[in-house]
Amino acid sequence: MFTFRPFTTFSALLAGSLILSGCFKTKVTPEEETAPAPAAEAPAQPAAPAPEAGAPALEGGAEFAGAPAFPAAHFGYMKADLDAEARAVLKKNAAALKAVLASAPSVQIRVEGHCDERGTLEYNLALGQRRANSVEKYYLSLGIAKAAMKTISYGQEHPVCSSSTEACWAENRRGETTLRSDSPVRIPLSDLPAN
Repeated sequence: MFTFRPFTTFSALLAGSLILSGCFKTKVTPEEETAPAPAAEAPAQPAAPAPEAGAPALEGGAEFAGAPAFPAAHFGYMKADLDAEARAVLKKNAAALKAVLASAPSVQIRVEGHCDERGTLEYNLALGQRRANSVEKYYLSLGIAKAAMKTISYGQEHPVCSSSTEACWAENRRGETTLRSDSPVRIPLSDLPAN
């Protein structure tokens, strides 16, 4: 004996109509077929602060940008401790970094440790890290927030000089300070230390 169940019948009719509605296409004109798809709108980026008129500025972006106005701290052969000359350089850098962080708090500081070509790759990576850590520790003692800094060692991989001379090796034994920002910023070079 057949029993009429309105809910079951309604569900079956609804499911059938949904299946059939997906099988038929709406008519598309030839112009619509060849038209390019509308481009998705890019999310709005916050405007970078306007620099002083005519003032040169350091552009910060998604990648760390070497700030040539930040002098490097140099190290002795196989050394990771800071001498008086390196501390004087970093003290000037720290004053500028404080000004940069005050005007653009999203800026991140990366301290890089570098070595000359002598020694094994493993030794130079470890030595480069000790150098970066020394620079970071000194910046911390001068009031730069640890949360704003990261360290990295490049060992001997990023030389600034390629001659095999003592003068060149001395240039490559360094701790560099580079900057990064998640959003575009313009930092007036007047905020950075003079060489």
